Amino acid sequence: MNEDQKPDDPVNGSVSSNNKSSPSTSQLESESPKEKNAATSAEHEPSSGLSKPIKYLLLAAIPVLLAVIAFGLWKSYHPTTLELQGQVEAETIQVATKVPSRIEEIYVKEGQHVKKGQILVRLYSPEVETKKQQAAAALQSALALQSTVDRGSQEENIASLYANWQALKAQQNLAKVSFQRGENLFKEGVISRQRRDELYAASQSAAQMTEAAYQQYLRANRGSTPQQKTSADAQVEIAQAALEEANSLVAETKLLAPIDGTVSKTYGEVSELVATAVPVVSLIKDDMRVSLNIREDQYAPFQHMTTIEGYIPALDKKSEFRIQNISAEGEFATIKTTRQTGGYDIRSFKVHLVPVPAIPGLKVGMSVLFKLKEGS
Repeated sequence: MNEDQKPDDPVNGSVSSNNKSSPSTSQLESESPKEKNAATSAEHEPSSGLSKPIKYLLLAAIPVLLAVIAFGLWKSYHPTTLELQGQVEAETIQVATKVPSRIEEIYVKEGQHVKKGQILVRLYSPEVETKKQQAAAALQSALALQSTVDRGSQEENIASLYANWQALKAQQNLAKVSFQRGENLFKEGVISRQRRDELYAASQSAAQMTEAAYQQYLRANRGSTPQQKTSADAQVEIAQAALEEANSLVAETKLLAPIDGTVSKTYGEVSELVATAVPVVSLIKDDMRVSLNIREDQYAPFQHMTTIEGYIPALDKKSEFRIQNISAEGEFATIKTTRQTGGYDIRSFKVHLVPVPAIPGLKVGMSVLFKLKEGS
């Protein structure tokens, strides 16, 4: 220690103490890089503890976001498939009669397939049979009159009428002469007034009979008049029409199948009465079709299709169906919108389809499923 330095000097003491406590520049420079990195990491340790989870979360969210975008794109290019359900339908024909009658025999049973023109039921009506006989007799009478008028009077008939006229003419002359004699005798008082009147009446009667015979002879000699021929022809036509009507009523006692189809129902039993226009047999046509109800927003794809594939669960079979026509449903089938939902009223349409080709075993009421891509 120098003498000039005093241990009790406060200034020097403080300086020396500061020198002792503060590291020198050489000491700082001599610190290793590892220690510097450790110090730096220690300074940034709080901030790196928050950034790592966020970083990992972002890294994990990116694939999910990409997957959602990819699914959305796939969804837009691959629309979902709608399954629409249709039902097999067929027209029903009711077979009835025009005449009140009784069931005499039933030839078919429910579920039986029949051909057009095949007899289904035979009925019996005595009134119809009687009417037919009357019409036939009237026709025979009219034809006989027509034949007589067309043929005219034969020569032998004319000769007979002429002879009858001449005979009556002779009787007329005789009666006239007898009356003249009686008139003279009455004037002479030989006969009574009554006897004279009787001779006069006989003379007048003979004259009238002679005139009638003469007119008959003239008509026979002239032949039939046009008016008589027209009247005779009209009588024949009337009688023929009556007979045709009776025959048509007789035909109504045999109920025939008007179409090819299947017997759906038979009504009544043998010997039961059948009223006019009341069905006796119901037939289902063979021409079956499928009815499919669609919404207005499902209508567009059907405009560009002529056929569509359908699946029949009851038969476990797929088949092609041809679109026959599309018709609008009634107002009752409209889905109404509201002020809250907005939008527009959605109408309903009915699509009629027919199987191509015909499907054996297809029955009325079976379901047919169709698949339609939404938005296609």
